[in-house]
Amino acid sequence: MDSTQLLDRLKGGSDKLSKSDLKISSVILSDPQSAIHLSIARLATEAGVSEPTVNRLCRKLGCDGYPDFKLKLAQEISRGSHLFSENMEASDDTHTVINKVLSSIEQSVRSIGQATSAVSIEEAAELLLGSKSIYFFGMGASGPVALDAQNKFVRFGIPVVAHTDFINQRMICSMLTPEDTAVFISYTGRTSAIIESAELANKSGARTIGLTRSNSPLAKHCRVVLNAVTAEDTDLFTPMTSRIIHLAIIDILATKLALELGDEVEKNIRLIKTNLQSTRED
Repeated sequence: MDSTQLLDRLKGGSDKLSKSDLKISSVILSDPQSAIHLSIARLATEAGVSEPTVNRLCRKLGCDGYPDFKLKLAQEISRGSHLFSENMEASDDTHTVINKVLSSIEQSVRSIGQATSAVSIEEAAELLLGSKSIYFFGMGASGPVALDAQNKFVRFGIPVVAHTDFINQRMICSMLTPEDTAVFISYTGRTSAIIESAELANKSGARTIGLTRSNSPLAKHCRVVLNAVTAEDTDLFTPMTSRIIHLAIIDILATKLALELGDEVEKNIRLIKTNLQSTRED
């Protein structure tokens, strides 16, 4: 087996992974560097599966067993530690760079259907439908995702605002009510500021949705979690696939909400387009 493909295969890009396999993959992909130090018993417990199930996945990936899997994973992580993008080499020409970046994006987007459940999308849509107002919170690279969500959800006729500033987030979360929905966006789910805001929102009784990894610290403070997992290293200079996954999930959620609202959304969109015509050149 080509060990440089191990993380991609864990995302289900070229292998048909079972539900149990995906649980194991989710734990590993959430923090590959830490995963290489987990015992098989610890990994099985965190994934909620049996130890034989872990071994079966290792063999499915072409490894002799769990020890061999950890060794190959460690080798891949060591070789893949580049500044700009995974598996990128200084000798790569422009054509190769384009293909590698697009391939990484394609594989990550393909993994969304396996990592994010339809049930979680339905539960999130239900919370949003009954909301008096919606707030999207994101910081750093997640900030633009929150702003994109604001631009999409404003069409539904529900007051919606995105906040990317920590102080503003804390102020808003302190005043939320059980009729408000707060959506927290964080790829790692380990940013202390966003976790603190989620805690405040819970204390206020707000409906909370996390667009993050299902086993992250942030996820523990969210009523509904939209699991977003990719093998991307967020220490890279220009991490991209995590943001694209978040944007795609926002699109899925917005589409689900639009279908639920039906004619009301179509009316809003027609009004918006009519009022925007004067802002555009012929």
